[in-house]
Amino acid sequence: MAIAAHEAFAQTNTDLIKYKNADTIQITAFDKKSAGNIPFNIQRISIKNYLLTPRPQLMQQLAELPSVSSISSGSAINKPVIRGLSFNHIQLFANGTRIDNQTWDDRHDIGISETGYDKVEIINGPAALVYGPNTLGGAIVMEQKNPEKNDGNGGYARLGFFGNSIGGNVSAGAHGTKNNFFYTTDVSAAMHANYVQGKSEEENAQAAAEEKPLASNSKYNNIAFKGMVGFRKEKSTHRFTYSLYNQNLGIVEDEKANVVNGVKPPEDRGYEMEAPYQNVVTHFVSTENSFNVGKNEFTVNAGYQYNLRKEYEPDVTPKSKFLGVGLNLQTFTADVQWHSDKTKATGFTTGIQGFYQDNKNTGNLVLVPDAHVGTIGAFVIAHTDYKKWNFVYGMRVDAHRLQLFSTTAKLNSAVVYNNVAKPKQDITKNYTPYSFSAGFVYHPAKEWNLKMNVANGYSAPNYAQLSSYGKHEGTYRFEAGNNNLNMEKNIEGDAGIAYSNAAVSFSLSGYVNLINNYIYLNPGNDSAAQLKVYRWVQANAVISGLETEVNFHPENVNWFETYLKGAVINGKLKNGGNLPYIPANKAIAGFTFKKPAAKKWQNLYATLQLGEYFSKNNAATFEEKTEGYFLADIFIGAKPQIGKNNRFNFTAFCTNLFNKGYFNHLSLIKTIDVHEAGRNIGVQLQYTF
Repeated sequence: MAIAAHEAFAQTNTDLIKYKNADTIQITAFDKKSAGNIPFNIQRISIKNYLLTPRPQLMQQLAELPSVSSISSGSAINKPVIRGLSFNHIQLFANGTRIDNQTWDDRHDIGISETGYDKVEIINGPAALVYGPNTLGGAIVMEQKNPEKNDGNGGYARLGFFGNSIGGNVSAGAHGTKNNFFYTTDVSAAMHANYVQGKSEEENAQAAAEEKPLASNSKYNNIAFKGMVGFRKEKSTHRFTYSLYNQNLGIVEDEKANVVNGVKPPEDRGYEMEAPYQNVVTHFVSTENSFNVGKNEFTVNAGYQYNLRKEYEPDVTPKSKFLGVGLNLQTFTADVQWHSDKTKATGFTTGIQGFYQDNKNTGNLVLVPDAHVGTIGAFVIAHTDYKKWNFVYGMRVDAHRLQLFSTTAKLNSAVVYNNVAKPKQDITKNYTPYSFSAGFVYHPAKEWNLKMNVANGYSAPNYAQLSSYGKHEGTYRFEAGNNNLNMEKNIEGDAGIAYSNAAVSFSLSGYVNLINNYIYLNPGNDSAAQLKVYRWVQANAVISGLETEVNFHPENVNWFETYLKGAVINGKLKNGGNLPYIPANKAIAGFTFKKPAAKKWQNLYATLQLGEYFSKNNAATFEEKTEGYFLADIFIGAKPQIGKNNRFNFTAFCTNLFNKGYFNHLSLIKTIDVHEAGRNIGVQLQYTF
């Protein structure tokens, strides 16, 4: 993994920063070993670096990484995909706590705001060894660093405007230290109206006078708060974090369905939420503690999450609504780890982790049943460093239990769809899977490293896959679970090569992921409630791919740098056919021109980013094929000499420069002929103190 030079450029407010060798980055997931000594692909991204290339949401930034993509439903809902796996196959963590936002649904957002976080770790490949269940594809780990003793007090205020959705993002934060105590506090808000779709080539050729219609009901707004307090002693560090995330997410509609007597309703550029939409409120509390005992270290973490989801549907009168599906999910986590002497060539980390979840229906409709989910796992990880070799290896065992309960809907509970068998809800499932990981890094020279790793993971079927039954509003489908689903297991082989010096860095990695009993949603030929019936089924599958990244930052040419990154991926069912939700191949290039000072401006830069997303012809049976498309984005920024110490940062940008009308292959709204957002012109201003 390498950090691009244009990212390093963002890390200072005074002088241009020289390129940092990627091997200096510390990876927290494996006892703070450097990235160059980990035998599989981990990417670590500074959230502050993304200020150079503003976008409305963090997932839209992460989706530009070679291994990451996004299942989108307009601009409001973006679900992460790592190497072709998502939903129940990857897991999100923050502050030592597993984050759960009803991940089984393709129309549920990532469920966490980047507000208050500093870094994101992307673990590519099975991560069950450290993170437990539901990590067949990998994990996303949000990090926040503690203020250092000499940081003093400070903060920031940031405002961004996005012209396409007539929207804005505003955030502010402060941090401080006093003796052994430290704190951070951050708050943010976003408000966006319906976005304007890009124009197709046919529309551009016709020189249509009207803009492409709005993406109906793509509006969204959210508020986030995060506060952290802590203290440190000579041999221990403790911190307590609370965060709140309140989201209102519009569900994009089919415009044709709203036409009455050939007349379309007036296009809405307001911000008031109208059904159908989701309201999701998440409370998140965690405590993290580390203790040094001699040369060993103990960590003790615990967390509680309360996720309240309400999905509102249109009622009989205009702008009225009623509560459809409502779900309250409570998650408790605990994590105890012991780290041996880190100064020795061979060291160990061993730990016990557990979580318990309670899912309860509170709405008028029931799609998934009430359920209890619990897991307790134990693992040991070891590393051995010998001359030019680094070895990392370990094992894990879990006890996983799902208990589902018969749950009756408040409305239409007596409705029976005779042609669709209803799965049993009152069931209990127990699993005792094990997992392992073993790999090495060989350094033939200072600039080179070669990596190989083999790892496996598992994912137990969740309560949606086992027992869902009913109309899934906003998805245009009727879903039926399957009580007979088995646990998914996989084994993945990774290999990579990387080179890095002061002027250039290069990495190439490949992987083959063999999955037994892969669970996916498959359409049948029948219908219920005027919707096509989709059933959860499973089959063996294989996903393979290549990822590469090149960064060029010539030492003697401090005004220019460039990068190229891309990915090729393929997903197949063993019995024939293509896997769903496999992203299209992509290649992204960037060119940055910079100047330390020019008259009354400092740290000037201009970045041109070009992205080629290839056509996707090997789609799954229920997916539409998509054509390839080309995108161009421009970002220009500087520090104006305003006020004392030049504390302002200004950025202007234009994304989708040519107003391209295109369909992301992982878009859930391309089936109703809704394009992604068109040209978006905006500005961002930040003040630090």
